Amino acid sequence: MGSIPKTPFKELWAYLQTMLRLIRAYYRGDYRQISMANLVIIIGAIIYVLDPWDLVPDFIPGLGFMDDATVLAFAVQKTRETLDDFTAWETTAR
Repeated sequence: MGSIPKTPFKELWAYLQTMLRLIRAYYRGDYRQISMANLVIIIGAIIYVLDPWDLVPDFIPGLGFMDDATVLAFAVQKTRETLDDFTAWETTAR
C-alpha cells in the first residue's frame, strides 16, 4: 500500500485500512459476521484499487487514482455499517 497516494482517498483511507483488516480477519476465521454480498463488494473494491490497469490506469496524473477513490467511496457507502460493526468488534476482541 506504500505506492498508493493517500490524497485522492482522504477520509476513505481509514475505511480502506479497515477493509484490509476485515478481509484478513475473515480469511483467518476470526470474524464471520458479514454477508457474502458485502464481502464481495469489499474484496472487489480492494482488487480494483490495487489493480494498476483498471478503467483509468493509475499512471495517468490526476485521474489515475480518482476512479479508484470513486469505487472505494461506493464500497464504503454500501458497507459502512458492516465496516463500523467490524471496527467495534476489533476493539472488544483485543
